[in-house]
Parts: sequence; C-alpha cells; structure tokens
Amino acid sequence: MKTLLEDLISLQNVEIKIFKASKELEEIPRKVEDIMGIIMARKSTLDAVDEELAALEDRKKPLDAELQETQEILDASDARIKKIKTNKEHMALQREVEIAKKRKADIEEQILNLMERTEKGIQEKGKLQASFNEGKTLLDEKISKLQTKAGELKSVVDTLNTEAGKLRKTVDPTLLSRYERMKKNKNGLVVVSCDNGVCSGCHMHIPPQLFNEIMRGEKLNVCPVCQRVLYTNVKPKARKKVEKEAEEADE
Repeated sequence: MKTLLEDLISLQNVEIKIFKASKELEEIPRKVEDIMGIIMARKSTLDAVDEELAALEDRKKPLDAELQETQEILDASDARIKKIKTNKEHMALQREVEIAKKRKADIEEQILNLMERTEKGIQEKGKLQASFNEGKTLLDEKISKLQTKAGELKSVVDTLNTEAGKLRKTVDPTLLSRYERMKKNKNGLVVVSCDNGVCSGCHMHIPPQLFNEIMRGEKLNVCPVCQRVLYTNVKPKARKKVEKEAEEADE
C-alpha cells in the first residue's frame, strides 16, 4: 500500500506544480493587459494636450485672417485720406480708422492670449512626453519580462505534463480512478499526510484506531471528514510510542 501511495503522491506533486504554473501562466495576459491600460491612459493624456493645442490653433487662424483684413483697412486709409475733399468724409474715415484700430488691438490681445496658452501647452506636452517615454520604456520592459516568463512557464508545464503522463502508468488503476474523481473538488490535494492524528487536508482530528491503521499501512485509509486518502510520515521507531498513546486515548 505504501508503494502504491508513493506513486500516487508523486503524480499528485507533479500535477500540483502543473496547476500552480498554469495558474501563473493564466495571470500573465491580464497583467500585460493592465500594463497596456496604463500606457494607453498616459497616451490619452498626451492626446488630450494635442487636441487642446489643435483647438487653440483653430481659434487663432480666423483671428489671424481678421487681423490681416483689419490691417489692410488701416493701410488703405492712408491712401484714401489723400482723396478726401470734405470735412464730412474726413470725419467718417477717421471714425472708420478708430474702429479698425480698436478691433486690431482687441484681435492682437486675443491672439497673444492664445499664443501664451499654446506655449504653456507645448511646455506641458514636452514634460508629459518625457515622462511618458521614460515610463513606457519601463512598462515595455515589464511586458517583455512577462512574455519571457510566459514562455518559460509553457516549457515547464509541457515538461511536467510529460512527467505526469509517465507517472500515471505507474499508479494503480483503482487508485488513479479515485484520484481523478476527487482532485477537482479537493484542489488537486487528494492524498495527504496524517502524522499527529490530524488530517493535513481538512485539519480535523481522526479516530486513534484509524491512525494506527494508517501507520500499519496494510490498506487504503481515508479521512472520515474530507474523504482524502491518508498516509503518515511517522518513522517505524516512533510507531510504538504513537500506538501506545492512541491506545491510552481509546481507554
């Protein structure tokens, strides 16, 4: 019985390693996705600054055109003043020039404000871009390491699966069938130790007589609580002492 259990324990240990490696492998895409999300969020901040700069430029273009038109009006007034013949015409032209000058000053102020905001936006973008580039380099490195880790884990899982396949051939078919039925509900832990009268699977005490049977190793024993298969690591020299304590407990 001990030999049969040893084969099954070896298989179980390998499959637990497979489970852990597979679980870690499954987490890698999520971790990569999280990192990509950080990169995209930071890129969105940069894009927002670009959009703001583009919006400022769109607002500036019509003002530039209007400023040019206003300046053309003022330039034309110099030529028109020489052709004025009446005081009425002179006053009308003077009023037109004053309006044009006032509008020109107003447009120039708006353009200056937009230029200042654009300059601040460019400076902010420069800082954000530098931070983004530095951060992206670090995040890309993390992604690269995760991808390398994924390759290593796949290799480990493949190797362990091969090993598990070989071990299955050595396990008693009846035990293997029981193991396969139970492992999904027991998180892969079907065969567990019981060295001090406590099942290491469910951490419940078992009857002393059952513990004596486990130590003798003459038949298959299971935990009455969780139904896991039990074995013990108690050395032969220590069995008499344990058996005596068990007998005293029964009394």
